[in-house]
Amino acid sequence: MGASLMGSVSGFTGSGKMVIIEFLVEGSGSTTLDFVADSTFLLDSNLLDIEFTAIGGYFENAAGPPPATIYVDPSEITDPSLVPCTNFDVNISIADATDVYGFSFKLGFDPSVLNVVDAVLGDFFPPSVTPTVTIDNVAGYVEFSAELSPPEPPVSGEGVLATITFHVEDFGVSDLDLYDTELTDELGSSLPHEAYDGFFNNIQMAKLYIEPPEIIDPELLPSTIFSVDVMLDDVENMYGYEFSLGYNTEMLTCIGIMVHPVLNETHFTVSMMLDDGAGLIWVNVTYYSPANPITTYTPVSIVTLTFMVDNIGSSVLDLYDTSIVDVDGQPIAHEATDGYVQTLIRDVAVIDVTCSHTWAYSGWIVNVTVIAKNLGNVTETFDVTAFYNSSVIGTQTVTDLAPNAEIELTFSWNTTDVAEGIYTLSAEASTVPFEYNLTNNVYVDGTIEIRRLIRDVAITHVEPDLTAVYPGWIVNITVIAKNEGNVSETFDVTVYYDNNTVGTHTVTDLAPNEEITLFFIWNTSGLEPCHNYTISAEASAVPYEYDLSDNFLSDGYVKIKIWGDINGDGKVNMKDMSIVAWSFGSYPGHPRWNPEADLDRNGQVNMRDIAIVARNFGQTC
Repeated sequence: MGASLMGSVSGFTGSGKMVIIEFLVEGSGSTTLDFVADSTFLLDSNLLDIEFTAIGGYFENAAGPPPATIYVDPSEITDPSLVPCTNFDVNISIADATDVYGFSFKLGFDPSVLNVVDAVLGDFFPPSVTPTVTIDNVAGYVEFSAELSPPEPPVSGEGVLATITFHVEDFGVSDLDLYDTELTDELGSSLPHEAYDGFFNNIQMAKLYIEPPEIIDPELLPSTIFSVDVMLDDVENMYGYEFSLGYNTEMLTCIGIMVHPVLNETHFTVSMMLDDGAGLIWVNVTYYSPANPITTYTPVSIVTLTFMVDNIGSSVLDLYDTSIVDVDGQPIAHEATDGYVQTLIRDVAVIDVTCSHTWAYSGWIVNVTVIAKNLGNVTETFDVTAFYNSSVIGTQTVTDLAPNAEIELTFSWNTTDVAEGIYTLSAEASTVPFEYNLTNNVYVDGTIEIRRLIRDVAITHVEPDLTAVYPGWIVNITVIAKNEGNVSETFDVTVYYDNNTVGTHTVTDLAPNEEITLFFIWNTSGLEPCHNYTISAEASAVPYEYDLSDNFLSDGYVKIKIWGDINGDGKVNMKDMSIVAWSFGSYPGHPRWNPEADLDRNGQVNMRDIAIVARNFGQTC
């Protein structure tokens, strides 16, 4: 690409845009935008080269990597043994790094407490890299940077950027402030990251805490009484203390507060308040002369608190507004740690039992579905047993059912050897240790009737005497019903043309394995010609019927023809006229007798029948 002024126009002097280049983005990624040296030049009006500096560009539209994490490790150093003149190390570590080619950071500290004596490269970069280190123990920081060199590839993952060695100057606390952090890739572009500081403390810290720190016990049931201690440790020259303790008054009632003479020192006054309605205990102990200040480096109990369990549940024993003072009334730094108490509720239950049948014949497989639930707050393993009356259907083991979770169990009950009768279905969950509520371990789901007297009726045969008729003809339908059970039955048999009822007969006291033949008369008057009607019969269901699938039987159809359509082809034409003419004068037993040609059903083919065909000649469906 190039351009040139023409004619006597003077050359351009100054700054401006020479060219605007528009790119089409084909994909995601990055690329440099570089001038080609041999093809890049500027000329003056005499066509002589003008000196210039070419500066390329860079394009990137790829999504950046997820942010890395730079952090002080360990993040907190609280160690009274790190006395002045001792040394310790901290690592500046990195995690979740992507394509790091260089890094730098500053780590700030309190120079009156700590000094840096050394800073060396960690294992994240290869040992061939030489870092740049600046230590300033006056201002209180160390600056550290390192960068890879080609052909080294960028580094991803996790590791130690640097190890800093501190020298302890005095007792005290100091933040380890990680700031001015930077990560760069191979092109020198910044990489996203987060930085996390550290903390140092070598002051002996007094402690107030609850002992035991946690009580989780299934025996903590209502009316149970238990005690906890408020403990003191690692304190020097204590001359008084104060604390408030909150608790869940719905679960607990405080029934006792006992203040102990620490190290047998009895010269103290006590102020206390108990507000059980608010779940609040307040204790203040102040020593007076000639009491000796309390110094102890082993745990001692200063107060014992006694509680009664009101209800199952849980409660934090919340130590707050704590204070420890010396002989001058000055506060002593300390840390306070809460306690926790919880009733370990163990309670399993059967919450539902359902059955696939309300009655069944002996030999059927009946599915009993049981839902068991863990109503406690600890994972449970237990057995569930299903029963009919007191007999066992089966037992299944529920393993590691989580708190408040439920499980569905299916028991297949083979009733082959079960006597006829009505049985109560139930299920029971086995008892777990220290179970809170045993009343819900059993669930009863009503009854099922098992029968051995088989009740089963069926339609075995349906047959009309005609399959093609004219409107108004009478069709005789024969039905055979059978008692396939082993008890006498009374039931109804209904015959249908399509969904319309022909008629119903009642069968009374049909003996086991006996059949009965029933006759139904169907008057086809008023029915539309050119239609096929399906003929079927149905036996009504008897109570506890063993097999309903054979109560219904269909046996083809009966066609309603146009008057005169003797051959049933849906039209009245010369074929029908020929048939009736050929049968003219015939009667049953005659060689030319054709009952289809006897349209008026008077037992002979005569002029009436020919007249009917003639009158309907030409009609079609």
